[in-house]
Amino acid sequence: MRLHSLINFALFQVVWFMCLLLEQHAIVYSAVVIALMFYLSAQKKQDALLVLKALPLALLCEFIAVQLGLFEFKVDPLPFWLVFLWVALLLCINTSMSFLTNLKPWQAFAVCLLFAPGSYWAGSRFEVLELGMPLWQFWPLYGALWAATFTFILFLNGKIGEFVKQ
Repeated sequence: MRLHSLINFALFQVVWFMCLLLEQHAIVYSAVVIALMFYLSAQKKQDALLVLKALPLALLCEFIAVQLGLFEFKVDPLPFWLVFLWVALLLCINTSMSFLTNLKPWQAFAVCLLFAPGSYWAGSRFEVLELGMPLWQFWPLYGALWAATFTFILFLNGKIGEFVKQ
């Protein structure tokens, strides 16, 4: 199972780097990697339902962030490659990021608050997005929005898991 988690994590990193380096040109390649992630999933039904339910919430979070001026993409309001990046991330929740599902909600929120904005800061360094404010303001503001969204996605994942096991 540990190898499975490492493969899942590595595949997510491939999608992350492809999206940041290739942007719109990464879509086909990302789709192939995501198909492989789904093929390797040990919980296909739960993962499929999670993507269907959580992807709109994730993209709404991104849209709100753009509307609030936290950052902006080269493409208004959101680039299509961001959908693929989020799908890959959602496919990590029950595998390489499963440790988050064992945390209390406040702990998961804190982890996301501390670490998630770093990915967007890195995105700004790759020039795929531009932060709308200084990093010291962006980090806690976007971190709180992202953490609230992702903590809710983790809650939703738990409910989907209960439903699938019935």
